[in-house]
Order: sequence, then C-alpha cells, then structure tokens
Amino acid sequence: MAIPEDALAPARRELTGTRLIHYGPAWDAALEATRATPEGPVAVLVCHGMGQQVRYETISSVAEAILTEAHKQNPQPDAVSPVEVHLCEENNSLLARAEIQWTDTTQQTHNVHVYEAYWAPLTEGRVSYWDTVKFLMSAAFNGLLYSRPFSQRCFERWMFGGPKPMRIQRATFPALLCAVGFVLLQVAIIGFVLNGIAQQYTTFLAQPSPSISLHGLLSIHGFVHAWLMLLYGLLRWLGPFLPGHSNLIHSPWFSQKWWHAFALLAAWVLAIAEALVARYFIVEYVGDVAAYVSPYKDSKFDEIRKKIQAVGLNVGKVIYGFGPGTVNVPDYRKVVVVGHSLGSVLAYDTLNALINQDNVSAKTEQRGVVARTRALVTFGSPLDKTAFIFRMQARSDQDWIREQLAASVQPLIVSYPLYRPAGFEWVNIWSPMDIISGELNYYDDPGFPPNRPPCVVNMRDPQARRPLLAHVQYWNDAVLREQLYRLVI
Repeated sequence: MAIPEDALAPARRELTGTRLIHYGPAWDAALEATRATPEGPVAVLVCHGMGQQVRYETISSVAEAILTEAHKQNPQPDAVSPVEVHLCEENNSLLARAEIQWTDTTQQTHNVHVYEAYWAPLTEGRVSYWDTVKFLMSAAFNGLLYSRPFSQRCFERWMFGGPKPMRIQRATFPALLCAVGFVLLQVAIIGFVLNGIAQQYTTFLAQPSPSISLHGLLSIHGFVHAWLMLLYGLLRWLGPFLPGHSNLIHSPWFSQKWWHAFALLAAWVLAIAEALVARYFIVEYVGDVAAYVSPYKDSKFDEIRKKIQAVGLNVGKVIYGFGPGTVNVPDYRKVVVVGHSLGSVLAYDTLNALINQDNVSAKTEQRGVVARTRALVTFGSPLDKTAFIFRMQARSDQDWIREQLAASVQPLIVSYPLYRPAGFEWVNIWSPMDIISGELNYYDDPGFPPNRPPCVVNMRDPQARRPLLAHVQYWNDAVLREQLYRLVI
C-alpha cells in the first residue's frame, strides 16, 4: 500500500505540518538565507473592499490572479508549484499567508507571500441606515458646494511643498445632482414600502391564521382540494400586504380588471424587492465607507476607523519586520501593497503609516519601508472622491497650517524623491462603468506629467464594462493580473 505523501512530509521539513500546510515563525533561517538573492520572497499585503467579506477571500483572489498570469507567462510543464499555506503567531493572534512559487523561462525561481488585512467584522452592525443616508447627503452637499454646473473650477490642496490647484471636472456638478436624486429616490421608495407595511400590520394581526383540513386527505381529489384551500387561506391571510389580490383571485383571468390587479401587485412586489436590495447595499456597503472616511469631526466612527487602521498597520509591521529583536524578523526584499475599493483607502493609509513609523523610529529600528516598497496598487478606488468631497477647503492661513499638518502624516504627497523614488510605482486601475472608482488625479503635483512615475499611473480596464458590476470585475480581468505579476517578479 502506498504511503500518502503528507505522511512523509513532516520528516523532511523543519516546519510543523504537511507539504502544503505548515506552521512556524513568519521568518526562519531558510528564508533568511535567500532574502538577498533573486529567489528571496516578495510580500503582498492586500486590503479588501467594502461590504461583507469572507476571511482569506482576498488572499485567494490575489494569489489566483498571480498564479493565472504565471501559468500564462510560463507554459512549460510543472513551472508553477502548488500553493502552500503558512500560519504563524504575531501580536497574540494567528496570521495566515499563501505562498506561491514558480520558475520562469530563464529557470529563475520566484516566491511570493500573500497577506491580508481583514477588517470586515469591525463595521458589522455598527452603522445604521440613517447614518449612511446622512453621510451620503453631506458628501453630496460638500461636492456641490465646491463645484459649478457645466463649468471648470479648481480647489487647492496642500501637497509637495505648498497649496496646489486641483481641477474639478465639468461633469462633477451634474453627476453629483444625479447621485443626490438617486439617493432621494431610494429613501422615498424605502419610506413608501415601510409606511405601506406599517399601515396594514394591524389588519394582518387581526385575521385568523390559515389551517389545513384533514378531511378527505386520503383521496387524491381531497388532498388537492385541501392544499388549494390552504393556499387560498394564505393569500387571504397575507392579503393586507398584497394590494389587489382579491381582484386577482376573483376576476376572470386575463381580463382588464385581472391585468390591473396583476400590475398593481407586481409593482408592489418589485418595490419591496428594490427597497430591500437598496437598503442592504446602503447599510452593508456604503455604511463601511461612511464609517471609515467620514470627516474626523464626527467622533461617532472614530473608534471604528482607528481599529480598521490598526489592522492594516499591524499586518504591515509584521511584513516589514517592525518590532523588538533581531532573530526571525521578516526582511522581504520587495513588498507590494494592494487595495480594492475602500481597501485602497486603507492601503494608502497603511503605507503612509508604515513610512511614518520608519521616520520616527531610531536608526537601529528603521526597516527601510520606502526602499523595499515596490508598488502601491489600487483598483476600484474612491481616493479621488475622498480627497475632494471629505476634505475641508482651506480659506485662511490657519486652515493651511492644519492642511500642512494633515499632509505630514501622508508622506506619499509630501516629497517625490523621498517617498516615491525611482523604482516605486503607484498603479491605479479604474473603469468608467464603476461609479465608485475613477482616475486618481488629486495625489500628484499638477505641474508633473500625468500617468508617468513618480505620478500615479492610471490604467483603464476595458474588460470591466458592466454598469455597477464593473466594481468587482477587476479581480478576473487581465489588467490586474498582468500588473500584479509584473510587480512581484
């Protein structure tokens, strides 16, 4: 009888576990021996977007994207090894990563470790429907206040040594008006449905509940009749919530009265479905944005925001090797930070926080964050919208001092040579069909040539072309796969 390979694996590995799933420190002697070589591992830190996410889902998505491109670029047999999973303990909690390895056409081995900043549970149930509506209306008001209809205008932002004029697109004002109209329409539909249900609730409670007669159940005819009567009773019982149901039952089929009742009932059912979907999206998705990017004067979400930022920073510290001791300190030769949707805002904040951590640390405790960071990859990102809508515009010298202090914690907009040097790239992938994302133009000096390093390189994804759904199509498209693969090799 053949012995399973996993049964033999622990005997020939230093780490506990099997060939594909193993446990141990985040960094060991074997990794230390390869860190200065081309085979040394590259780390990827990915921050997931808004809405409910499953733990390890973004690790899987990024790993699959890189693996798919690795297979495409290196079609030789056995070029890509099976994915391995590693579990370690850091900061009194378990931290998982996916380990990818492949050999390219030049016979060079590449190793990539994919980590995840998982923050979804922190916002679950913490943001109400009205919190989110208030946030949306406030954001729209701020945007309308600083833009003009069908004309071009500028606002100023402190970056790269002083106030810089940022252009506001002509379509901004009408787009914001459409957004306000859409939100108000959803609020009206939800209110209409809730009011209709509330008005009929008392009538519903006063009715006797339906029951099934046991008489005649032994015959087929009696069985069918009993269940038809139960269905009829259910319709009568739920009648207060089903406008026009009486005419639908008693009118001749397909008569004018029947069609009118059918249309009324169908419209009501669609209104309920639309209200449920809209409310779910507003609370579960937009609510995450409200909790994270609401102005800091709103202290209600300050605790949530700090906890989310702490998640990204703690994982980033592990990857870059911050912490006491000189043994088993991770020392990845190259790190790529990735963020989707709201996760792009967290990725941006995390990278800035890690650079700040390096700047304020003693020289012996610095980890060379800038030199080791290969790229920041954002896709489906609302960063430009947050820079325009959720930042108070300075009107006095005192305001500009505040803006300068705010910029000081964002090194990525302080100095190109110091914090976005040659070798570092910021790639932003977007689609015009994605209402959340867009080009990032408010994080660069307008005097520099756009879409060339050190500025943000905006890439349009031609495959993300389904309205609304485009926001999640990036994961399976070639643009993201190609950029991730290029940046980790």
